[in-house]
Amino acid sequence: MKKQTQQLNILGPDALSLDLVDYPSLGSNDLIVAIKFCGICGTDLSYISSGGLMGPQKDPMPLGHEMSGIVIEIGTDVKDININDRVAINPMGNNNSIGNGGPEGGMTNFLLVKNAILNESIFKLPDKMSFEIGALVEPFAVALRTINRSNLDQDSKIAVCGLGCIGFSVVTLLSYFGYKNIIATDLYNLRVFNANEVDSVRAYSNWESFTDALKEFHGEGEIFGIPVSNTDVFIDCTGNHKLISNIINISKKHARIVITGLHQEQALIDFRAVLMRELEITCSMAYSNNEFLESLKILSNDMIDQNKFISHKCKIQDHKKAFELAKDGNLASKVMIDLCN
Repeated sequence: MKKQTQQLNILGPDALSLDLVDYPSLGSNDLIVAIKFCGICGTDLSYISSGGLMGPQKDPMPLGHEMSGIVIEIGTDVKDININDRVAINPMGNNNSIGNGGPEGGMTNFLLVKNAILNESIFKLPDKMSFEIGALVEPFAVALRTINRSNLDQDSKIAVCGLGCIGFSVVTLLSYFGYKNIIATDLYNLRVFNANEVDSVRAYSNWESFTDALKEFHGEGEIFGIPVSNTDVFIDCTGNHKLISNIINISKKHARIVITGLHQEQALIDFRAVLMRELEITCSMAYSNNEFLESLKILSNDMIDQNKFISHKCKIQDHKKAFELAKDGNLASKVMIDLCN
């Protein structure tokens, strides 16, 4: 009888299943990781809602792309990685697409990492770093790339919309890097409370208070008689298409808008308003290997309060409860699937 392991799969829209699948088959360039923790990402919720990466698909879609664990098997051609190494996994390293439409997903007991290369798909954790923090390296890398794409200088006036894990990681990193004028907003009071605990961040739970704060702390002006804030950069971490128009309407001339939230619906953009302001609109997607490694190094400095980021840890058998918690920003921040035995 073949050895089997558990895997959380998407079977269709809002259909999540814990399945028994065959234990991974190891190739010469591959390794197998015993997963310890895998975070639930807002993107995972979008995948489940749509039934797959871009919608319903023929085969089940394995879920999970924020993970850490211990190397337990190594292919004969793998270099510089050893059995019992504690690691974080870059899900997109070497085109693996783990938990992002590929044949593997991190919400499993035993994960096959194909074409395993140190500091490309596999990153060793410092001895003192917990596996929980190791599973946060991936979302922190997303946040780090967002900041790198924002073309900031030290005096930039910054607004962050959305304080889920990515948005909270963005404001945390901005504070860590020494930026002083950060205004943020989210609908959920828990997220706003956590962000207000971060140095140099002022966070608000409604749009009116947020825009008033922008004008108070960033200054205000007008475009053709329309009042605007003097905010230099808006970072959208919400994935809410309706918010883009709101941001455009309060933007000054030459402001920059960086989109990093995953949008499931088309956004209607008034390009007359964009043109009037000569706005820059750009996007940030995933991260480079160097940004993943830098994220790991930053987190190794004990620069975050783990409890502020991780509110719940649920066993894989309790995945239904875990995903319900992850949907409610007033109850939970980051929810992790706990695969420790």
